[in-house]
Amino acid sequence: MNATLHRRFPLAASMLTLSLALGACGSDKPTRLYVLSSMAESPAGTATTNAAIGVGPVTLPKYLDRPQIVTRISDNSLAQSDLDQWGGDLGDNITRVIASNLSRLLGTERVSLYPWKDQAPVTYQVSIDITKFEKEPDGSTVLSAFWSIANPVDGTVKIMQQSTYRDTGVAAAAGGNPYDGVVAAMSRDLEAMSKDIAKAISAQGAS
Repeated sequence: MNATLHRRFPLAASMLTLSLALGACGSDKPTRLYVLSSMAESPAGTATTNAAIGVGPVTLPKYLDRPQIVTRISDNSLAQSDLDQWGGDLGDNITRVIASNLSRLLGTERVSLYPWKDQAPVTYQVSIDITKFEKEPDGSTVLSAFWSIANPVDGTVKIMQQSTYRDTGVAAAAGGNPYDGVVAAMSRDLEAMSKDIAKAISAQGAS
């Protein structure tokens, strides 16, 4: 009896190990990576400026500062997608998109990313503290942020503002992946904020 049990237990253990391994292989799916996009082209009638723009720092809530894309389920509940992730650091992606947008909106190539070198001439520093940037339970995307424009030389703050942008045009791509539409809508939210920042800089008499 003991000899029979001794022979069966290793076999059962081996079959269980093989079953778990096959199950793990069957559940493996490729991770999809996403990046935010800047404006495709400059708006018609864009006026050029000689102002040098410094973009950053851009800060994010800790719950967004992660590879996984986060969506809001309710006021106090969040979900993250392990298979749908940002293709790099989200804060860096946002900074570069805003810098590219401002370059197009203000007609200037004199744009620096934070932290810029000491010798880089910067007329206006744009700092952004994002408080919310995700898909809402109703399917729309929302971007809420405090942003400011300052003189980096003496620290004088020209403008401080809190803004919220919402895009209700989220739609799944032809392939049926909803995150394609979500990321595109989030990019449009950034474009809307970039336009407000560009208007504020222009109002300062940048030339």
